[in-house]
Order: sequence, then C-alpha cells, then structure tokens
Amino acid sequence: MARARYSTVEMTYNSKSADQMMECLSSFQYTDVASGSSDSINVELSDVYRRWIAGWFPKKGDRLKPIICRYHWNTDGEVIKTRCGTFVIDDFSFKGGPLRCSIAAVAMPSTSGFKATERTATYEKTTLKEIGQKIAARSGLTLFYEAASVSIESVSQDKQSDCAFYSDLVVRYGLALKIFNDRLVVFDEAFYESKPVVATLTEADIEPDWQWNTTLAGTYTGVKYQYTHSNKNKTFKVNIGGGKRILVCNDSANNQTEATLIALAKINNANKNTTTMRLTLSATSCGTVTTITGATRSIMATDCVQIAGIGQLSGKYYVEQATYNIGGGLKITLNLRKVEKRFTRHSKSSTPVKLSSTTAENKKSAVNYKKGDKVRVTKGAKSYSGGKLASFIFTSVYTVMQVGGKGLPSDRVVLGNNGTVVVAVKADDLYYA
Repeated sequence: MARARYSTVEMTYNSKSADQMMECLSSFQYTDVASGSSDSINVELSDVYRRWIAGWFPKKGDRLKPIICRYHWNTDGEVIKTRCGTFVIDDFSFKGGPLRCSIAAVAMPSTSGFKATERTATYEKTTLKEIGQKIAARSGLTLFYEAASVSIESVSQDKQSDCAFYSDLVVRYGLALKIFNDRLVVFDEAFYESKPVVATLTEADIEPDWQWNTTLAGTYTGVKYQYTHSNKNKTFKVNIGGGKRILVCNDSANNQTEATLIALAKINNANKNTTTMRLTLSATSCGTVTTITGATRSIMATDCVQIAGIGQLSGKYYVEQATYNIGGGLKITLNLRKVEKRFTRHSKSSTPVKLSSTTAENKKSAVNYKKGDKVRVTKGAKSYSGGKLASFIFTSVYTVMQVGGKGLPSDRVVLGNNGTVVVAVKADDLYYA
C-alpha cells in the first residue's frame, strides 16, 4: 500500500467553489455503506468570518459533492481521488466559541417523497427491475440494476414510502440496495463476495484496537419453508440444508419460484453476519490499493479483503462499511464480515401441493425424488409404518433406491446405504443432501 503525505477534500456546495469550502473546512467524515442504509457525510466548518450564519446559511435539501484527495510521498505528483457522490443536507447546527457550523447530509434524492410520502399501489405481472425503474423515475433517480431478473406475479405497497417498500422488496428476494450519486443501485451481494480480494491486511496494517466477534445465535444449517396460498388452493414447500439448526419461515409467496428465492434469502441473510471484524487502518496503510488496470484507488464498501496472519481469525472478509475521517490527518475504519458459504441449492421436492380431501392425491403430487438421489431424513420423522427411527438415521446421507411403484404407495421412498436397504419413509420427511 502507498504512504499518504496528506489528504484534503474538494467539495462544492450550491454556488460555493471547492476553494471557498476548503477555507472553512475543519473536519470531514464520509461513511460508505455496502447496503441497508444511506451513505452519509458529516462536515464541520469554521465560521470565523460569519458567512454560514448569514448569507451562506444552509437549507435542508441543499446538495454537496465531496471528493477525497490524497497526495502521496512515493509517487510523482499522483493524486488519488475518492468520489463520494452527491449528498442532500438532512440536518445542520451552529455552535459558539469559536463560531462553527456542523452539517449532516445523506445520499438521498432531493425530493422528500422517496422517504416520506406513503403510497398505496399494486404491481402485477412485472419484475423487480421494472418496479425499481418506476420508483427511481418518480424520485429523480436512475436505476442501476446488477442482478438476475426476478419475476413478480403480484405485490402490494400498502401505505409505505417508496424507500421502505422497495428496500424490503429487494431484501426479500436476496438482493441488496443502496443509493449512490443519484442512482438507485440494486445488486447481488453474493457476486461481490465472490470477487478477488483487493488487499491483504495483517496486524502491521491495522491499529491495535481492532475487534473480532463470532456467534452461533441466529445462524442456521438449513431452512424449512411452507406457505399455503388460499386463493390458489396450493401449498409451496422448500427444504434447504439440514442439521439441527433449522430456520422455519412461512412468508407469503405467489408461486414456487418466489418461495425458493424467499427461503434462500432468509437463511443467507440470517447467516451472513456470523463473524464480524472492525478495524482502523494504520497511517502507513492509508487504505489505497492498486487495481488490475494499474490505477490506484481506495478500499470501499462491497470490496473484499484478506485478513492474514491472525490465526483462526484470518480469511476473506467483505467490507460492509468504510468510514473516512479527515481532520488533522486521515483515519479509515472498516466494518467487515467474514464471507460465509451461501446456500444456493433448493430441494427438488419443493413443488406446489394441490390441496384436496384425498391424502393420497396430495402425497402423489409431492413426490419428485428419483432413484440415485442423495437425501437426508428430517429429525423426528417416523418409518413409513409409523415406527420410531433410530437416532443415527437423522445424521446420515442416504441414496434413494425406490420411489413408489411395484405395488408401493407413491409417497413411499426406500433409502439405502452402499446398496443395502436401510429404511422406508414418507417423501415429506426427506430433503436433499
């Protein structure tokens, strides 16, 4: 990493030039988040010439455009610029002795309706991208959609702001949302987690007051989803993973594809913050990296870094938040989470079950296993005849040897191990290994 000589902020505000802003800038903080909340800045300005309390008096909705500039010892005049985007003043205050002005601004549209106006609307036969385009258009934003297409049969916005409604909708389908530089950005976190690391950090690169934490609370080894759509007279089921820590959910869905996306999103969102780390980069590190194109840039949210040389704490981490503080020097603090293996496979048995008074008919439509499939048995299941199963049955992977047929009911699945029949159970008590 390069060694920074000094850092400044070029910032424009209304008709004020960057030079005019620099004359009164005392401190600056930029918080870059990956998703879930708005990027923000906090600025403290000296007002010894009494400009801000008079003719330069701020107004909510005014816009600031800061650029962090870093000048380096080991390069010939190179300036590394971090363009923070466009921010709207959300709050400001004044303090005396000496007189100074504090401004807080967020990366939100200048139109207040995006976050404040509650709407009621129904979107039918559409996609997540098309809904985002409508919301972005009425907020004066441009949609940047970087994810797979998500079809939506029907969804209602019930007395919700566009911000709250679309944020919840994006997360519901396993994606992430942020606002940057007048753009509404929808992206797939899994894709960014899979990217190569931009930097390797050791203890020599970070200040000694770093923190690391891991937890089992809220982490799951599998998910079991079931929802009955009363109007369609159908039940959608999804079984993913296995083990003892099973997340149970029954969020509404209109079809099996939605149900699967919802179940995957639930378990991956629950598990992704299992291991977290917070650190401040040392002054010599300064948070700059050289890209594959040869350009030098900053470590930002959505980047991945490698933590090395710290025993079992080492590994690949995703940058959830990067905070830049300028005031008597530059400090960069990173909030990280360890990149966890995501669930991507869904149970092939998770198909709609048509409800009727005939139990055999229901079970027949639920069976999609085939000979040779690898499966596990749900804990607490019983044998097909109703007998109690040995405890070891629930910890092993079995091969499907037969599904119905030859005089057997259609919902009976015969399981084996190394070619030997072990047990016969109901299809509803299985999930794919």
